[in-house]
Amino acid sequence: MRKILISETLDEIRVAIIDNSRLRNFFIDNISEQISIRGNIYKARINRSASGIEASFVDIGVGKSAFLSNFNPLKEEMGNEALEAREIIKDNFIMVQGVSDYDPRKAPKVSNFIALPSKFCVILSKPGFFGISKKINGEKKRSKLKSLKKLVTKDIGIILRTLSQNNSIKDISEDILKTKRKWKEILKQFKENGPHGILHQEDNIIDSILREFLIDTTKEIEFNSRKTYNYFKKNLKKNQSNIKLKIVSKKEDIFKRNNIDKDIEKIFHKKVNLKNGSFLIIEEKEGLTVVDVNSGRSLNNTKESILSVNIYAAKEIAHQIILRNLSGIILVDFIDLNKKAEMRKLFDIFKNSMKIDKAKHTILPMSKFGIIEMTRQKRGTRTSTLVSENCHLCYGSGLVTKKEIICYELLRKIIAQTNSSKKEKIKISINPNLIQTIDKIIENNKNHRDIKKLDINLFEDSSINQYEIS
Repeated sequence: MRKILISETLDEIRVAIIDNSRLRNFFIDNISEQISIRGNIYKARINRSASGIEASFVDIGVGKSAFLSNFNPLKEEMGNEALEAREIIKDNFIMVQGVSDYDPRKAPKVSNFIALPSKFCVILSKPGFFGISKKINGEKKRSKLKSLKKLVTKDIGIILRTLSQNNSIKDISEDILKTKRKWKEILKQFKENGPHGILHQEDNIIDSILREFLIDTTKEIEFNSRKTYNYFKKNLKKNQSNIKLKIVSKKEDIFKRNNIDKDIEKIFHKKVNLKNGSFLIIEEKEGLTVVDVNSGRSLNNTKESILSVNIYAAKEIAHQIILRNLSGIILVDFIDLNKKAEMRKLFDIFKNSMKIDKAKHTILPMSKFGIIEMTRQKRGTRTSTLVSENCHLCYGSGLVTKKEIICYELLRKIIAQTNSSKKEKIKISINPNLIQTIDKIIENNKNHRDIKKLDINLFEDSSINQYEIS
């Protein structure tokens, strides 16, 4: 059974996905200073071509030239289908889509292959192409979906997503036609004589939840915002009417009342203790994560127990990879096994545990040293990066909680404590390092009703680690 919790504090949104009473995913939106370009569609002006690497640099209007490569994010579904070649001439305009998150240290990466997703399909800038997700099994299901090939036209291609397999042809057709209309509107904007810039903004976290995470087993969604509650009520489809929508007061911590507040805190810990006495150490670096399995007090030095500890750890590691949204190269160092049959069994269990993952990944067989190497597609930002940053006192060797996270936590406590019927004076003693951040958040939300009812007085106090409310 799936339950979804959506907690909002001013312009910060936190979402927890719970499957069978266990935290499966955790998202935070609108707290990072990063510019998100992933999934956005732009009208780009070509700056220069780098013929040696078959790539170009284009201006998409975000301040830094973007790197345009012949990248196809759906190559697994499309097989060996070649992308249509586009004429690259300086100062010409071209339509591109963001394929990486914005990083001020690097040129953002874009592609001239456009993929516009909806709930049941993906519209492609690949005329005439039709495909069905490889995750849909069964000839009967695939044969039924093939009837939708007639909706492919000379200007677009279509891939049917995994979610389409249990829905009616009518519902899928309506979704395809709706997405095609959106695509035509994007094309119309591109052809107009406007400057380079954004043509289509990727869905925010609320729309993503509606599109990606409402599966058949979803039974309940809790909110602390009436506005978001009404938005879901309006946008839930007829076959989702069995989902219970519930409003929770902002005076109550929506995560604490569902007993997952401690689980959320543990996402950001390097050490993960397992119930059998063993533990994991998860070391995250840019582009590389190393997971080390430690027996702790669980072993009694028998080969059977070594295998069982590894199996228990393998299932938890798959869970942590998805929960923490780890990406890039991931190395898993298991406790050494001597028998090849045991190594194959462990590999198969780990691979099967990763099958629920929405992100594309490749897992290599276990080496003779007991290491499994895998790569995982980057989908958004690592969870740890959303809430922590390098410590300026130890030259980046440690992490501290982001200032934004601390300030939103402070404002959440104040809002929960205040009486909504009258404006209240609040005195806060706060560390000087947080003053600029909280001032900015308050200014950005000055018209929000939760801020309007507060008269906040800030007093700098360097003797305080974070803040004190009085």
